[in-house]
Amino acid sequence: MAKKFGEAAVVRVATWNVRTCRTREGDRVDLDRTAAVLRSVDADLVALQEVDREQERTGGLRQARALGEALGMRWHFGPALLGPAMQPERWRRAEPGKDPGGPAYGIALLSRLELEAVETLALPHPEGRGEPRVALVTRLDVGGGPLTVAATHLSFLPRAGIRQLRWLQRDLAARPAPRLLLGDLNLWLPVVRLASLPGWQPLARGGTFRNYPPGSPLPLVQIDHVLANSTGARLRVRRTQVVASPISDHRALVVDLETGRAAPDGWG
Repeated sequence: MAKKFGEAAVVRVATWNVRTCRTREGDRVDLDRTAAVLRSVDADLVALQEVDREQERTGGLRQARALGEALGMRWHFGPALLGPAMQPERWRRAEPGKDPGGPAYGIALLSRLELEAVETLALPHPEGRGEPRVALVTRLDVGGGPLTVAATHLSFLPRAGIRQLRWLQRDLAARPAPRLLLGDLNLWLPVVRLASLPGWQPLARGGTFRNYPPGSPLPLVQIDHVLANSTGARLRVRRTQVVASPISDHRALVVDLETGRAAPDGWG
């Protein structure tokens, strides 16, 4: 996509917790169908959460690589935990910049746009039973200027998740605007609004969890988000969409963004 209109460009971004590419019911792994859903979404940049690498439970595949190759997109994997998933007593926290390879579990970025070096950040570690979490941070050039993007999967423990959210937003403040933060934040939309640092704004709303079958009367909540901080730069939302599919217990969240020249209020 990434279409240009004069001095502006439109880029489609998406975030999706793929639940290791398992079906909605969780009974099997279906990488081909996961790729088909992503192909239909047709995003320029996708943040994925709950991604396996070389795990026995998911057929030993490098899921980020397999999806990237199937879609013809660049791929980047950020491990949060190292070790075999079927033996949790052997899991250990991944250290950014020290990935030894082998079985791992974490997050990924898929992109059809050229990205600058992708950095993996370790988020503040939650106390108690919370898993380690990481973020992938990169920068790309759209509409004649830089766009900073972070992808993450925050702790399911609310206090830890809020602390991680604010820590990451503070880190991104030192990077070029506009800035996007995509991922499964494990926080409801009202909490995200209240907990975010000044200048951060949710760009889309809609139920993303759980991914109930079509026709289900059960309610959904939004814990997957695309946030923006566009101080000094124009960033306009053209369209948002929540995509249900036969894959995962989450629905994908998709946002079409127009970027371009600076506007007085930062939102064009």
